[in-house]
This record gives sequence, structure tokens and C-alpha cells, in this order.
Amino acid sequence: MASVSVRELLPLFSLLSIALVAPSLVSSHQFQVGGDRGWTNTNPTGNYTQSYNSWAAQNRFHVGDTLYFKYRNDSVLVVNYADYRDCAVADPIARFDNGSGAVFRLDRGGDFYFISGERENCVAGQKLVVRVMNDRESEEDGSTAPSPEESWNWGPPSLNSTVTTTMASYFATAIGGFLIVLYLLT
Repeated sequence: MASVSVRELLPLFSLLSIALVAPSLVSSHQFQVGGDRGWTNTNPTGNYTQSYNSWAAQNRFHVGDTLYFKYRNDSVLVVNYADYRDCAVADPIARFDNGSGAVFRLDRGGDFYFISGERENCVAGQKLVVRVMNDRESEEDGSTAPSPEESWNWGPPSLNSTVTTTMASYFATAIGGFLIVLYLLT
């Protein structure tokens, strides 16, 4: 039986360590709000019979993802829960109204609230809640999420994503260093 040296297995160990760490380093995904329909105040027709919140419920949002609001002759407001509920457009957290669309980065876990800058459009249903998963939440987690009032946090952005990515980077560096030392010693 032939023996295999550590030097011969080193490339395999290197590939394995990269394969284990790479999924945690995947950065983000851009979602077009409302799918092909975009952010529009017109009543949906054909296949577009779902509300924006139904669209959001069919997706998984993570820290670092972006939302693309495709619109014309409209605007998007980022608001708190009370303004979302009441369609209050006077004092938004952020306003996007350049006339062609906007990209918004989801920088923390929890809920984000969006409404049309035209109150009548919001009242008619042009509003959206996006729940961003914390890195600690898993796709299989069956627990119920908190209500929007409970989970809204006005504090600084969540550091969970940064910490996880940094830990994965340290881990990959340590494995790489170990493999190099091992290679030099053999």
C-alpha cells in the first residue's frame, strides 16, 4: 500500500479550507422591488396581483443586500413604523426622488419601512416592509419573528455581518498560514 505524504495532500487541504470559508464571504444580492413591475402606483394587472409585502415575503434579505426601486414620476421614502402605518410623508428618514430609481443598502438586521412619497399612493398600497435576517438567524429557523414595533432599532447598524466576515477572514488566514508552515517543514 502506497503512503501519501503531507506535502501531497497540501493542495487538497488548501482547496478544502477555501471551500469551507468562501460561502461566508459572499457579499450581497440586489433585489428589484416588486420584480419586473417595479415601484409603481398603477394597479397591478396580469401576473402582478400581489402586494409589495407579498413580494418581500417571497425573498430572504441579508445585511449587505440592496433594494433597487425602479420608478418614474414617483419617489421612495424610508420611514419609521408609525409613518409607514399612517402613510405620513412629512418627515422621512430618507427620501429618494431623482425621477428614475434608487438603490438602498440594507445595513443591519431588522425591519425597514418604505412608502411612496405621494400619500395617496401609499394609502392605495404602495408601501413595503422588508425584514432583514440577522446573521444568527438561519434559513431553517422556525421561530416567529418579532412584530415590526418590537424589532425596529434606531441604533447603529448591526455589526454581526462584519464580525462574521472578519472571523471567517481570520480563520482563512490562520489555515493558510498553517498550511504554508506545514509545507515548509516537510
